[in-house]
Amino acid sequence: MLFARAPRAEARAKQLAQAEPLFALASHRVVAAARMLEDVDLLVVCPAAEPGPGADPSGAVRLAQRGRGFRERLENAFADARALGYGEIVAVPGDVPGLSAAHLAAAFAALGTKPTVFGPSPDGGVYLIGTREPVDRLFGGVRWRTRHVLGDLVARAGGGDLLPALADLDCERDLGRFEQDRDPDVRAILRAIRRPVLPRGPGSRPRPRARLLASPDAQRGPPALH
Repeated sequence: MLFARAPRAEARAKQLAQAEPLFALASHRVVAAARMLEDVDLLVVCPAAEPGPGADPSGAVRLAQRGRGFRERLENAFADARALGYGEIVAVPGDVPGLSAAHLAAAFAALGTKPTVFGPSPDGGVYLIGTREPVDRLFGGVRWRTRHVLGDLVARAGGGDLLPALADLDCERDLGRFEQDRDPDVRAILRAIRRPVLPRGPGSRPRPRARLLASPDAQRGPPALH
């Protein structure tokens, strides 16, 4: 389950307009990864006003996010996926460029023996939530969108498998961290982002950046389905 805004909307909400190509890369990689896995369907869950994140994958099921807050939207996404008949659900966001088919495959493998699996982020959050059980109890009491998310989820789950940590893209400071990434596609995008804009002529002034209005509910999100 890919639970995310469209790349442009994600970039605007996080006031990272210049990083839209990174969000697009992250979403496209989730789509490609889901296609590589056997017996896995892709479910795209995006805000109702948006056409959906990333490419338009053929055969992907699309649902609208519903609910007022992040927890309610994510919880409803899991419930909607389960209502479609899926028993093992792995949710991921569209802001983790390093996410690959290997991570998704490992998550589903973990669900073969454990009821939950998490992908930790360096900031204390998660980039992946996988479960084969209802999430109402799991999500209750979690301090969402804080550095306590992973700890709260693990405590609520009574454990659970952990995947290798991956960084997500939430703010300007994160761009600096990705500059050290070994991924050539990520480095190429960052070089283009950081490339200075040359003046157009003598006495010309650099064009000011457009102002961006960020949503007060800058939803992050983690999903692929089994």
